[in-house]
Amino acid sequence: MTLATKIFPKQILVDEDGKATNIKLFSFARPHMRAMHLSWLSFFIAFTGWFAIPPLMPTIKADLKLTPSQISDANLTSVSATILARLMIGPLCDRWGPRKAMAGLLLVGSITIGLAGLASDANGLIITRFFIGIVGATFVPCQYWASRMFSYNIVGTANAICGGFGNMGAGVSYFLIPLIYNAIALALPAHQAWRVTFVVPACLCILIAAADYFLGDDCPGDEWKNRDSSLESHDVEKHGLPRTASDCDSLDLGDSDDEKPTSRKETSPNAVRVPAPVEQPSILVDLLSQLKNPAVLILMIQYGCSFGVELAVDNMIGEFFHSHFGLSQTTSGMLGSIFGLMNLFSRASGGMLADYVNTLIGEGIQGRMLVHFAVFFFQGAFLIGFSFAMGALSSSIVVLVLFSYCVQAGCGTTFSIVPFANPKSMGAVYGLVGAGGSIGSIVFNYIFKVYGTNYAGAFRVIGYAALTAAMFTLLLKIQSRMLLGLLFKKLNP
Repeated sequence: MTLATKIFPKQILVDEDGKATNIKLFSFARPHMRAMHLSWLSFFIAFTGWFAIPPLMPTIKADLKLTPSQISDANLTSVSATILARLMIGPLCDRWGPRKAMAGLLLVGSITIGLAGLASDANGLIITRFFIGIVGATFVPCQYWASRMFSYNIVGTANAICGGFGNMGAGVSYFLIPLIYNAIALALPAHQAWRVTFVVPACLCILIAAADYFLGDDCPGDEWKNRDSSLESHDVEKHGLPRTASDCDSLDLGDSDDEKPTSRKETSPNAVRVPAPVEQPSILVDLLSQLKNPAVLILMIQYGCSFGVELAVDNMIGEFFHSHFGLSQTTSGMLGSIFGLMNLFSRASGGMLADYVNTLIGEGIQGRMLVHFAVFFFQGAFLIGFSFAMGALSSSIVVLVLFSYCVQAGCGTTFSIVPFANPKSMGAVYGLVGAGGSIGSIVFNYIFKVYGTNYAGAFRVIGYAALTAAMFTLLLKIQSRMLLGLLFKKLNP
């Protein structure tokens, strides 16, 4: 089966656990495709609200009389709450299911986003951005949900599409929020218009939360409480790679009046069903146990150097074009949106390429590792290149496109590997790696704060960090497999 037929098939095929082995991208049929579209749409709306403030920062800065240091502090706090929220929501996905976890986060986020207009000084803005950051944890149920619905052979692509389409919300925010503000400013003065603007993303969060809860399914069988708690063994000796997680055992997919998956089953030779534990450990114990896994720690660092870079750049890219090239707020927002809108295809292509190369090489997970290494290497190179391309607007935009592709594709390759780090505690692993992205964002936001208007110096440091993260791939060991093992095998057949 080619990659194209896996993404644009005539019908959905499922394996013996009810997970889809292909993606019918333009279908909204339940359970698989509806869950996929709800997961990325939820993350997309959350991202739009999460980054609704940066596009209006020139107006907010003038109204609240903010200093550059205070703006940097607000950027730092915008991802601080996300760390704790992601750590908590991962294990809660194991307990409640991704649908309820996602809906709950969006409802909480709608309150914090809607109240953002009440900020009256720098402290108020910093506190507001801290609590808005909670909505950034929607990334975890987004990826978790896709992993519950899609099989081993396509899970990297599914995760990348959901994450990439969701991340695109930041680009849309840079494009859309200034336009909403401009429309409201026709009727209200500027100091009121920017406050009212945030009501729009808040209402969208409520709408999508309701759609998640009432229209979505947690897993193929639709009953989270009935997910399989029995261990069924499958042959994994050939590849040694377990499935991503346990599934629901109630697979009567014919009850829905939507399009039904075909009864034909496709079984991955790598597949094994991992049981949902009857008695789950506490959240803290679960998280601490996964921190002992070196693979999880490496993936946390690498996601910090991909998604963390993306969040940091999302926070400052509009201000960069505004201050460095003297462009207007609207124009700066339009150019800044390029970075986020690249997620339309960049993150998804990273996951797709990882799945495709892994299929070609046929060496367990080492094909994904190879793509992962290459993407991070080029990310570092282009970030360093960007620091030398700031002399002209045109060259800045060209290199921005190149490094943004690699940054976002790196997010996709990371989460093509994450589902296999420890399938028995998928929620905890997803939460930890997701939190690693937020920790990385704090680090890189701080670098931008320290370097101030010396953007070139900041991007060079971040580029060196990405190159270092690429080298960590050589130490990554998943299911007793390493990238170095593949390289030695090719050199000594």
